Formats: sequence, structure tokens, C-alpha cells
Amino acid sequence: MHELRFHEETRRWRVYNGRKQLYPLHCGDAMLFQVGETFIPTNVELDTEWYVKFGDTRFWLHRKAAYKVMMLS
Repeated sequence: MHELRFHEETRRWRVYNGRKQLYPLHCGDAMLFQVGETFIPTNVELDTEWYVKFGDTRFWLHRKAAYKVMMLS
């Protein structure tokens, strides 16, 4: 499991393993996003703000929040 956090300097979301930064996200990157106790497949996208897409539903990411994710290759 990893954590998704916003990096202010680059204005991008990055994936972390604890304190270690693994890599920045790009539009279309696939992941499993934790909602409650369930991990749901999604992709990260950029409009005027970053969001994740669950089918036809969009969830805008809050820059001060951290989200639990599992990355897909």
C-alpha cells in the first residue's frame, strides 16, 4: 500500500512509500483507491484540478489530504 500526496512545488500528485517518494503521477495512471475499507480501480486525471475517475463519477482530490492507494502497472 502507498500514499498519494500533493507536491506544492510541482503542483502534481506523487506516490510515497512512507517518507520515500516513489514517483509523480501522470494523467491516466491506474491505481486502486481506498474508499472506506474497499479499494476501487480508478485513473488519475487533470482538468483544472486533479481528480480520480470511478466509471462516470469524478472525485476531486483535496491538496491537503493524503490518500491510500495501491498502484497498478
